[in-house]
Amino acid sequence: MHLYLTQLIEDLEAVAKNPPPAPYIEIPPHMAGDRVMAELALTPFKSIADWTGIGPEVFPDMTDLVDGQWESVNEAIFRVFEALRLDLVDLPADMPPEMVYELLTTNWDHPVQYLPSSGMDLELCTGDPVTCPYGEYCDCAENPGFPPHEIYNGIYNDDGTKADLTSVPVPGLCLLCRSYQIEDWDENLLCMMNRYDQRDDPDFKCGTFEKI
Repeated sequence: MHLYLTQLIEDLEAVAKNPPPAPYIEIPPHMAGDRVMAELALTPFKSIADWTGIGPEVFPDMTDLVDGQWESVNEAIFRVFEALRLDLVDLPADMPPEMVYELLTTNWDHPVQYLPSSGMDLELCTGDPVTCPYGEYCDCAENPGFPPHEIYNGIYNDDGTKADLTSVPVPGLCLLCRSYQIEDWDENLLCMMNRYDQRDDPDFKCGTFEKI
């Protein structure tokens, strides 16, 4: 196992030292003055495995490692995160290293954006102690159910689960619309709800589209 982990850490370090090139973006003329916003809108969501070329199957089961080995792999993974400009902002400080290892490796297929210009804040807490990957180490375990502020902020499915808006694609029609990311919270929410409702449809339609 020692030799295997040594090679695994070397592979992770290679990615950390040589992160993937910035995704090619053809910026629409009306967004040419704000590259950060254009990068955010046009960069696809892909799994960490896809961005790094390292599949989740390479990580040994948590129970196959011993004290010291979890920490070494965790440190290498966080160096990869740093190279990808990913910041795991809600990781509990007191979570044991073996559980951190389990969390990181089981979420290796989590969809993220690679945003070299601005970076991405990664949050894995679901707000529900039943489904939260942080378990008893998360604050949501002290407050079962949805936190009060989330009742008013976010979009929810019919079964009461919070919608994963990180995977909602931005259709090209939206990028050409006068209403795209305007300074109107209500309008932006309606646009996001429309995109979410049609996230799996092959042809996106919008009755309020107005070309720039």
